[in-house]
Amino acid sequence: MSLTPPRVALLHPGAMGAAVGQQAAGKARVLWLPEGRSAATAARADAAGLQPASDMTALVHGADVVISLCPPQVADQIAADVLAAGFHHGLYLDANALTPERMAAVGNRFTETAVRVVDGSVIGPPPTRPETTRLYLAGAPEDTAIVAGLFSGSDLDVLPISDRIGAASALKTAQAVFQKASRALAGLAHALADHYGVADVLTEEGRRYNRPILAEPDFLPTVAARAWRWSPEMTEAATALHAAGLPDTMIRGAEEIFEAWAACRDTPPDDTGTLFTRLRQAAEQGTNSFRAR
Repeated sequence: MSLTPPRVALLHPGAMGAAVGQQAAGKARVLWLPEGRSAATAARADAAGLQPASDMTALVHGADVVISLCPPQVADQIAADVLAAGFHHGLYLDANALTPERMAAVGNRFTETAVRVVDGSVIGPPPTRPETTRLYLAGAPEDTAIVAGLFSGSDLDVLPISDRIGAASALKTAQAVFQKASRALAGLAHALADHYGVADVLTEEGRRYNRPILAEPDFLPTVAARAWRWSPEMTEAATALHAAGLPDTMIRGAEEIFEAWAACRDTPPDDTGTLFTRLRQAAEQGTNSFRAR
């Protein structure tokens, strides 16, 4: 059996990429591409123990695994560049925050090659200590096992969840709907409270919240039972935001969701599937209304 460490090409060592690369560096030779990158990126790569490559061709030549971990808007271009540079064998791990549909499109770029694509998503901060960050994987079990092996014993927890490309991306997208949007909502709430001089009181009220809402989907039917009352509250909140010179789009969206559930007035449905169906119907009706205008 060969004792040569796996060769990993990493694009690119931003804050997350450098930390992930460092976790793999204990088991693999991890290379990166300095061309066109900033001095800050170079410093991160050096601190993480990553080795520079002269150009894209040199980076991917002989690579066992290519990891794409970059802003989602450039994920398609990264895949195209890697393919054009001659990466036609090995594993391509796309760990960007993409929709399942975009992930499938990235995978389709490699269909005429021997490249095996793995769908990945990172949830958590840059991994610097145990039990903070997870890399979820979707793809053929033998391929996800190879990726998991790169990080065994490291501070990055790797969890294969499906053999279906797009599943890991779907998880990341769904998690971001709550995790990222809730931060935006917090900013909006504090901006409104600040406008009316009650920011300190809102902060104190927030300290009383301790329920892990995302971990309680069975709670949603009781939310739907109250939606008929909450929708008008969102109308009032949106009006207040507009009066304060603040964006009201997210709250109008919440109003729309509660309107879709308003028919459940005081009667929680038996399952969450009914609620999800109502949301899809509301979205379809909204699309049809838009098309009719």
